[in-house]
Amino acid sequence: MPQPEPRFLNRQNPTPAGPSRRGLLAGASGLIALAGLAACASPQATDADRANLAGPPQTPDEVLQVLRAGNQRYADGMPERPNQATERRSEQAEHQNPFALIHGCVDSRVTPELLFDQGIGDLFVTRTAGGVLDDTLVGSMEFAVSSPYSVPLLVILGHTACGAVAGTLKAMEEDAKNPQLPGEMVDFAEQIAPVARKAKVEGSGSEEVDQVVQANARAVTEQLLERSAIIREAVQEKRTRVVAAVYDLDSGEVRWLDG
Repeated sequence: MPQPEPRFLNRQNPTPAGPSRRGLLAGASGLIALAGLAACASPQATDADRANLAGPPQTPDEVLQVLRAGNQRYADGMPERPNQATERRSEQAEHQNPFALIHGCVDSRVTPELLFDQGIGDLFVTRTAGGVLDDTLVGSMEFAVSSPYSVPLLVILGHTACGAVAGTLKAMEEDAKNPQLPGEMVDFAEQIAPVARKAKVEGSGSEEVDQVVQANARAVTEQLLERSAIIREAVQEKRTRVVAAVYDLDSGEVRWLDG
């Protein structure tokens, strides 16, 4: 590789030029400015980062507390964005130690890592339209509660104005007993429709949708415990907990349905 040409005062007197006083001052100012820019660009250490140095939360109550606090920061517009630095990415490339699994809808506005203000390696996430279950999803959740991960908390997260729920309710207007949606979308309609029939819904439009969303989050929680002996055993032994919640698209707040 060619070496950079030395800087000379002039080509007639090829003596390397030494740094001038003005150059030194300019260089020092530049370094200070660069340091300031780096400080602005680099994520600062947060309480969440420091807490994670001692390890993630270990019990369902501790995890719930972390998620509640993170969501409050997000809803207040003051997220800390912990565990998102390049160092964290490199560290997590070797292993992961998530402390919760969030199962929610595929809706693009509902991103668990953002709305709970968590970072790389903090959460397992599974998503389907309407948050419905199938065998692969249940198996993924069993993976999360099993060794070596053994996450202490599973969150079934619905959200307001859910399109899958709204689509199912509209299809039920045309055929209440056998709602139809195109292609494989009929699968989530077949799971949401019984919940909608059972729910004691008051109102219509968005109110109806949001009430069914809440009922569906509770129903999926119950279905998960019925379908999975592995998760049911973990709950019975108090190694994990399954809770239902609903995220409000407008406020950014998560409302916990189980206290």
